[in-house]
Amino acid sequence: MTVILKNGFLKQQQSLATSHNGQTVKVLVVNLMPNKLETERQFAGLFSKLAVDVELTFARMATHHSKHTSEADLNRDYVTLADIEDQTFDGMVVTGAPVEEMTFESVDYWSEFEQLLDWRETHVRRSILECWAAQAGLYYDFGIKKHPTSAKLFGVYRCQILTDSPLTKGFKQLSMPQSRHATLGEIDDPDVTVLASDPEAGPIVLDAAKTASTYVSGHPEYETNTLFNEFHRDRLKGLPIQLPKNYFSAAIPANTWQQDSVQLYNNWVAELKRVALEA
Repeated sequence: MTVILKNGFLKQQQSLATSHNGQTVKVLVVNLMPNKLETERQFAGLFSKLAVDVELTFARMATHHSKHTSEADLNRDYVTLADIEDQTFDGMVVTGAPVEEMTFESVDYWSEFEQLLDWRETHVRRSILECWAAQAGLYYDFGIKKHPTSAKLFGVYRCQILTDSPLTKGFKQLSMPQSRHATLGEIDDPDVTVLASDPEAGPIVLDAAKTASTYVSGHPEYETNTLFNEFHRDRLKGLPIQLPKNYFSAAIPANTWQQDSVQLYNNWVAELKRVALEA
């Protein structure tokens, strides 16, 4: 379907497909990743494969000063919470961020992140928080702590479906890229349901009706080469890193997770539409 980009570093109002059925879902993407353009492209590509048309608005943290992108460019092409505080969205996606080895409170935009989650309650129908944002959201919403891993959890993990729900409709298992230095322990909060999990990677997809939020520990938006590019990046930096687990098939990288990512987000968008009809 069609993706309409309201702002960001990709071309304004760019259409990534030609069909249009008049049912546009408005989604706010809070982009916490350093490479803003790459992340925009990943999400635009994923949303272009969904069964409905999607309008994407890209936001940033105003209190974070990027080392990779000029403030002038960010001010021109991104909105902040102050810019959209009176607007409403069908959905919100908050990306991961390379700050997992820091305590939540020491992240420079932590107070603004808390404000974003408070704002979510009255301005967003449903949210997806990914990777670091999932850990941070579970911590802020429910006091659930992250647990540092001894080595980077890195690769593609095929998870077991633990709970039938609208979000797991159509799944027997769920593949998803993981790239993180922390994981979640056993979840014993009655308000949080673990939908998918892996013995090594831990809880992968969690949902909470209380916050109308889904917490995804990985990166369903990743493109085929993203994990391998991260591997080379870490090697060049002299960081300890192994080849991404379960990534190569016959020595050729294969995107084994794309179909599952599209299904997961299609299920989420269907929930957005259901909630909108019931409102």
